[in-house]
Formats: sequence, structure tokens, C-alpha cells
Amino acid sequence: MRKIVLSGVFLLLCLAGIGQKTEVLVVTGGHDFDRQAFAGLFDSLEQIVWEELVQPKANQLMLETGFEQYDVLAFYDMFQEISNDEQAAFLKLLEQGKPMLFLHHALVSYQEWDEFQNIVGGRYYDQERYKNTPENGFSTYLHDTNIPVRLLAPEHPVTSGLKDFTLFDEVYGNTWVSPDVTPLLGTNHRESSPIIGWEHTYGASKVIYLQPGHGKSSYENPNYRRLLQNALLYLSK
Repeated sequence: MRKIVLSGVFLLLCLAGIGQKTEVLVVTGGHDFDRQAFAGLFDSLEQIVWEELVQPKANQLMLETGFEQYDVLAFYDMFQEISNDEQAAFLKLLEQGKPMLFLHHALVSYQEWDEFQNIVGGRYYDQERYKNTPENGFSTYLHDTNIPVRLLAPEHPVTSGLKDFTLFDEVYGNTWVSPDVTPLLGTNHRESSPIIGWEHTYGASKVIYLQPGHGKSSYENPNYRRLLQNALLYLSK
């Protein structure tokens, strides 16, 4: 009888998890994009509910609430202004283990906050915003190009169900990538840095960066949608 009761409890717990949604906050601001197509991208993701905050409102709310209600924070901003108090709040989230996903131009955020490169695991050196001259020169970009995307970790949950694919997107070249990251995506595009997606840990938090995601052609690509959904669900666990 005890085994039957325990089995029933286990079944109820399993059923309780079915239909459970991952709550995602999407942070935008500092860069234009096709909002309608972008919303369609996130609306298409299964098991994901999301809402958007535009900077500087997101950083202000971070100070007030600590984003406790969200399972994952997804950054699609390219924002520069961040106070010392907001930096401390950002770092506190990472110490507490809040999972974070950084997409595309989020790599260009906070050019004057050097610790940000350690949070993301990489850096884009922007000639317009970065005050010093980097040792290896500034980063570059190229719009509207076919990018062969290679899976560097095909067994990883983020790349699950995918094979190598091509995106019509934007590439970043001459970026810095930390040697401590776990590479997930790569490319042999001549104008791109070779690693274009990775995972690493900062504080107690899992952090993922995905370089593709410039516009509608990627938003509507089924491979990109699968990649994004995988990343969000993986981070929420």
C-alpha cells in the first residue's frame, strides 16, 4: 500500500510540472530592431512566457526588486549607462545564481565597465564607445551575410536537436572570448571571430552568449528558434 501511495505522489508531482512555464525577462534598449518580428520570435517559443523592459527602466527595476519573479534574464540591449549601485545589483544577481542569456549586440553593452566582459565571457571593442585603443585593435561587424554555423558541442542541451546550419545575419570580428568559456557555436566565416556562442559560469550563475540574432531572417529561422528555446529552458533548470 505504501508503494502505491508513494507512486501516486510521484505521479502527481510529475503532472504538476507539465505545462509549467519559464518566466523570462527580456531587456532591450540602446539599439534599434524589428520589434514585431522579435516579439514573434519569443511568442513562438514553447514553455516560455516573457515580458520586455526597455533600458534604463530595467536597471532601475533591478535595484528595486532584484528580478526575483523571473527564472531567466535575457539581454538584447546595447546600453551603456550603469551606475555604481546598478553594477552592484547586477553582481548580486550573479552571486545569487540568476541565470542570464546574452544575445547578439548585448556583447557591446557597458563599454566603460570592464567587469562586464567577465560576466558575459567575451567583449566587442566598439570604436565609437571604448575610450582606449585595444592591443589587438577594435572589433568589426558585417551586415547581411550568410553565416555557416557549426555545432562545437553537439551533445550540449543548448544545441540539442540541431545540426550545422546557415543564417543570414550579422557577424562580429576581432572580438575577445575568454579562454574559460565552453564553446557551443563556431563559424569559418572570414569576417567573423571563430567562436560565436558559448557557456560559462560567473559567480553562482550559468551564463550563455549567442552571437547571432540581428534581425528578422534569424528571428524566423527554425534553427535559431530552437537554439533560443533550448538555451532558455536549459538556463531555467
